[in-house]
Amino acid sequence: MRLRLKRAILRSRKKSFHFLNLITLSEERTLMMLAVVVGLTSGVSAFIFKHMIDGVYHFCCGAGPSADLFSGHWYRVFLPAIGGLLGGLLIYFFAKEAKGHGVPEAIYTLRRRGGRGRPRVVFVKSVASAFTIGTGGSAGTEGPIIQIGAAVGSSIGQLFNVSPAYLKTLAAAGAAGGMAAVFNAPIAAVIFAMEVLLREFTTQAFSMVVFSSVIASLTSHVLLGDNTFLPTPGFGIEHPAELGLYFILGIIAAPLASFFAKALLWSEEFTDQWKKIPDPIKAMIGGLIVGVIGLFIPMILGAGYFEVTNVLSSEGGGVKWGMLLLLSLVIGKIISTSVTLGSGGSGGILMPSLFIGAMMGSLYGQFVHTLFPGIAPAGAYALVGMALIFSVVANAPVTAIVMMFEITQDYRIVLPLMFSVTITMLMARQIGEVGIYARVLLKRGVHLDGGDVHDPVMSVTAKEVMVKNVEIVGQSMTVARLSEIIDQSHHTGFPVINGQGDLVGMVTYIEIHKAYQEGGDLQKMLIEKIMRKDVPLSYPEDVLVDVVRRMEASKTDRIAVVEPDNPKRLVGLITRANIMSAYHPSFKIRA
Repeated sequence: MRLRLKRAILRSRKKSFHFLNLITLSEERTLMMLAVVVGLTSGVSAFIFKHMIDGVYHFCCGAGPSADLFSGHWYRVFLPAIGGLLGGLLIYFFAKEAKGHGVPEAIYTLRRRGGRGRPRVVFVKSVASAFTIGTGGSAGTEGPIIQIGAAVGSSIGQLFNVSPAYLKTLAAAGAAGGMAAVFNAPIAAVIFAMEVLLREFTTQAFSMVVFSSVIASLTSHVLLGDNTFLPTPGFGIEHPAELGLYFILGIIAAPLASFFAKALLWSEEFTDQWKKIPDPIKAMIGGLIVGVIGLFIPMILGAGYFEVTNVLSSEGGGVKWGMLLLLSLVIGKIISTSVTLGSGGSGGILMPSLFIGAMMGSLYGQFVHTLFPGIAPAGAYALVGMALIFSVVANAPVTAIVMMFEITQDYRIVLPLMFSVTITMLMARQIGEVGIYARVLLKRGVHLDGGDVHDPVMSVTAKEVMVKNVEIVGQSMTVARLSEIIDQSHHTGFPVINGQGDLVGMVTYIEIHKAYQEGGDLQKMLIEKIMRKDVPLSYPEDVLVDVVRRMEASKTDRIAVVEPDNPKRLVGLITRANIMSAYHPSFKIRA
């Protein structure tokens, strides 16, 4: 009897083992199928996004996008301002995380939120970026589509309730899919996702990203046709001594790229100081400034595909555009892109980086061509210059090399590319440049090279320190009753709600003391008469540095934590004591 029982147990164990194996295999197959779905959806999203931008431009200007946005119509100087205002309103009311370049926000979602983003970002980022770019804002489409693709991957992963580790991978796969569809460079998109977004390599993550990138690229081919992102003639080295010229170009590019990254950050910090101006108005002001610049240099408006194609063509750059114009385009693009994105416009920095690199390279190519007529045309130096600026600004040298190779599909340009990018990155390290993504994320407590910053105020989120079981009071309660509650409680302030449970204010002993000094009847006076209505708010995913800044700006010692989708729904409360406990968990004081 015991022998039969043992055999039965062993058989059940074997069946269970095989069943678990099937589950594991099924999970892997499911993830690969999801990666395919993410790639397909990202490709379709890129197609829709591109046509949204074209549609906005057609509505505003009555024609397809061209190099001359204004076409002699001075009133179009106001178009970027209108686009900034409309995009800013969308971001402000529906998804504040859609503000910015796109890539830093995608990295932040992967690092700090486990790849869990809100599905609405797909719509808000698409429309806001279409308004910004379609009306002439100086920004690119690649950053937004990377964030849109990441949001697509995250939304699909959340829909199927995948584990947090796989959710991050699906988000990265979606970002790679979006980039592959726009750039028509699936290999570079995969490397970008691994090099910049995930910053780690596993076989399964690589497989999922590859699946998504390939499917998105095929989808783009079907919907948009077999169009090259930037058509270029074949470039190569006419003489081995040209490597010396590329060496000099690499040295020149590093400080220029660093200046561009710093200008972007400085512009954002400058507009953040406009505390009394709403964000949509800031974006409108930025758009107006860009429109004025575009009145004199219209070629800096929009993404800049036509201008870059011109300097890369065999007939462009050295023939049609002089050195003074190329120099003005470099400076104008840096200023206009910094103003567009720093003021709150929605768009990417990849295409502006390529634009600046192309103009810089063409300018340099024309200059050296006058000294050495037998060398490669200026377009070759423009192509290499694109890779140089992009590699430093994005801190993605491998992606830059592979992307340029995929764009040209010509092996002859690889040697000067690899050589110049290496020189530029070494030079960038010497001057301390880490790229715009690292600079933006460091402000939010994410360190790309070493994980999160150890300072809790830079790395801990509001939901990690907030009090979840918050004691609240109703707005119809009398001040006298509130005084009794404060005497009996260990708290010195309370959030105030209305009859529907919505947050309507905050009240502390300070307001009670002020009411007592004014001599009112505390037995009849209601809390709603003395409470503070302009309650400082925070969201669960905000890092403590942002919470502290809002506390200082509102001159209060407590801040309400609310749902991102419903700012009136209270989910927690943070006081200065909670922030202190992030440094010293055993530290407790009267709240």
